[in-house]
Amino acid sequence: MDQLKQVKDAVKFLNKKTKNFKPEILLITGSGMAGSIPELENKIVIPYSTIPHFLHSTIPGHPGNLIFGTYKGKNIVVLHGRFHFYEGYDMKDLALSIRTAAFLGAKTILVSAAVGSLNTKLPVGSLCVLKDHVNLMMHNPLIGNYDPAFGKRFIDLTDTYDKNLRKATLQIARKLKIKAGEGVYAAVTGPNFETPSEIRMFKILKADVIGMSTVPEVLCARQLGMKICGLTWVVNMGCGISKKPITHEETIKETKKIEGSFKRVLERLIPLC
Repeated sequence: MDQLKQVKDAVKFLNKKTKNFKPEILLITGSGMAGSIPELENKIVIPYSTIPHFLHSTIPGHPGNLIFGTYKGKNIVVLHGRFHFYEGYDMKDLALSIRTAAFLGAKTILVSAAVGSLNTKLPVGSLCVLKDHVNLMMHNPLIGNYDPAFGKRFIDLTDTYDKNLRKATLQIARKLKIKAGEGVYAAVTGPNFETPSEIRMFKILKADVIGMSTVPEVLCARQLGMKICGLTWVVNMGCGISKKPITHEETIKETKKIEGSFKRVLERLIPLC
């Protein structure tokens, strides 16, 4: 089945469940950040498993629900847990949820992620607002997955990450006394963490943080013409920089520490979107 048909099936189902709720903003929560969502009014929770054609989130820290609600006058849909290439899904299928949100009405995407840092100026616990990325996944969700309804086939990636939202986020972080800076995200497939030699290579490429998600979602959102803000939180230093082994359990532990900070950022950022 072509993906446009899948998107239309999902939209029809969700419109019925939400009585045609029209989200303006799509928020994606990264590993362990389930508790960072602002308190939504008129909240509707729909498990991924009930939505036609949706993938299932299989990673701890990703609950697997689509949440609709309103915060300070803004209609929001939340991907409460994301899907990853390393889970064994076809890359093109990662586009379905982003396209569904856009077809429901979302014009802005706030995409969060837990990341490793290659930059000592961005230590554990800090916020890295994305200004660009390097796609090292060697794959792309837009390959062989095209319909004019999704936008242009050949998309420009200049200023992919919205300058105004980047500036606003950094100003919010300063007011909240949260350590923050801008950076370049290196996207890798995972699920293994990187070797010390790979980390040194990524530093040569001028990457500041590294992760196993985000870029496929951003590429889909860019094709759809969405406004994009990348919000990544440092949960470990890269292998060879870190003095101890890196584990997913440690990732979840560290994200729990920053959930409150991320929630406070979102509470101030969402009304500006």
